[in-house]
Amino acid sequence: MAAHTVFRTVLRNEWRLLMADRPLRIALGLFALLLAYALANGVVWMRFQERTAEVARAGNVERAVAIEEELTAIENGAEPASPFSDPRRPNVLGGARGRHTAVLDPGPLTALAVGQSDLLPYYYDVNIYTNESSFHQNGEVESPLNLMVGRFDLAFLVVYLLPLLVLALSFNVLSEEHEQGTLALTLSQPVSARGVVAARLAFRALLVVGMVLAGALAGTMLAGGFGAPGRIVLWCVAVVTYTLFWFVLAAWVNSLRRSSAWNATVLVGAWLVLVVVLPAAINIAAGLLHPLPSRVEMITVQREASNEAVNRRSELLARYLEDHPEMAEGVVADEPGLGALAWAATDAVNRRLEEVTGEHDARRAEQIALVRRYRFLSPALLAQEVLTDAAGTGDARFAAFQTQVRDFAEHWRQFFVPAILADEQMSASILPNTPRFRLADETSADVTRRAGVPLALLGGLLVFVSAGAAIGLGRVRGAD
Repeated sequence: MAAHTVFRTVLRNEWRLLMADRPLRIALGLFALLLAYALANGVVWMRFQERTAEVARAGNVERAVAIEEELTAIENGAEPASPFSDPRRPNVLGGARGRHTAVLDPGPLTALAVGQSDLLPYYYDVNIYTNESSFHQNGEVESPLNLMVGRFDLAFLVVYLLPLLVLALSFNVLSEEHEQGTLALTLSQPVSARGVVAARLAFRALLVVGMVLAGALAGTMLAGGFGAPGRIVLWCVAVVTYTLFWFVLAAWVNSLRRSSAWNATVLVGAWLVLVVVLPAAINIAAGLLHPLPSRVEMITVQREASNEAVNRRSELLARYLEDHPEMAEGVVADEPGLGALAWAATDAVNRRLEEVTGEHDARRAEQIALVRRYRFLSPALLAQEVLTDAAGTGDARFAAFQTQVRDFAEHWRQFFVPAILADEQMSASILPNTPRFRLADETSADVTRRAGVPLALLGGLLVFVSAGAAIGLGRVRGAD
């Protein structure tokens, strides 16, 4: 019998064998239900973010219209509603009342991988009082349980639960043949153990990968994410590579010619170590070696700096004008306005906060560097990084957004602070010139370059276990 005929026979019988195995049918059905639930959960979260972004942008327009109407009315002789909210005052127009909300839209594939989008703020209210403490607060009040365990999305399903399904389908792909006494008969044909195992696993891999990729494409279609084909391809490549790693690892364990029970124990142990223990150990080590400063310390420093600045406003204003001579024009040195004094105090508090948060950011960067240094030990960490990056919900996109918001906040201050120091009054004609936030989002090419390293490392792990499986299966003989 020709080798290709044997392979066709193996593939034809695989479906019958799988459908005859009731536990596997139940496992596949349960996985399909979890797949649907994960997609629904991701789509719901993405829609929530989209609605939040729409509300934030609508708020920008409504505030601008309301302020313009009041300024126009004042210019026509009306009195401001309150002296404390008079939009003619630059510290009011540039403060909380005239604030501008900077928004980060959901990533193109957020429905597939929620990632960091439920932890990191995706909108900021920017005004002259925006400081570093503003960037260390969450934008949404979230369930503590969700924050602790993360949302159940397709990426979570792929990284944590897909390996268990793969192992259930493949832990006895060769050992069962040996235990039933059919291995010698199979290998008496012009085929090798390597070829038989490859054929059997190929069918099962196509089944599993097909389910996941079909679900991913369906979720992408529901979320309207087909505008980023490069990200979709990257996401699919990561899923395929990660899935094949577990199938090939099962083949390697089967090549050791032990019992099915022994195979199952070893593979479940490998899943526990590679998916659960190692990532947790790396995260714990990062926290222990580079602990973050206490948030309470940040609040205490802000309160102490505020109290001190109030008592030293005149001195702080003089120092501020020395550091910023370009803003000194119009300031009366002998009798500065209350707005100028208040801003000098605010700037002193902001500078003190930058010192505290600078240490926090440095420690956080060290933690991330440590995780990245040892991520090659866990295929789960590598896959998770690629999936969230491709989805637009990874750390890098949020960090870039925060950097742009910081720059925008500085631009906002530069626009209003000179008027505050000079004690000028604002008019409706100034509104079209106020800064507006425009996000320069990352491109698919940027994502591909960034995800290339973890994807290459994941591919390297796949090549390593493939070599081990090929060598081990090459030693299997029917008489063993």
